[in-house]
Amino acid sequence: MFSMPLYEVKYNQTDEWQQISELELMDELYRCFKRVTPAIKEMILGNEVATPYGMYRLKLKGGVQTELSAA
Repeated sequence: MFSMPLYEVKYNQTDEWQQISELELMDELYRCFKRVTPAIKEMILGNEVATPYGMYRLKLKGGVQTELSAA
């Protein structure tokens, strides 16, 4: 079964991760980076991506990082 990746953000003024939509993620990445693909790749590899406004990552599901299938 196929599942869409879910994303989380931790804004600088908070200590909790909040789930966000892919549209919100892309909007922020386009504001901060000339190319968003490298940032998305970092998240797929399990890393967090920092922007001036907060940290972004793929949401953990059941204690395991969400993975995208290779297309």
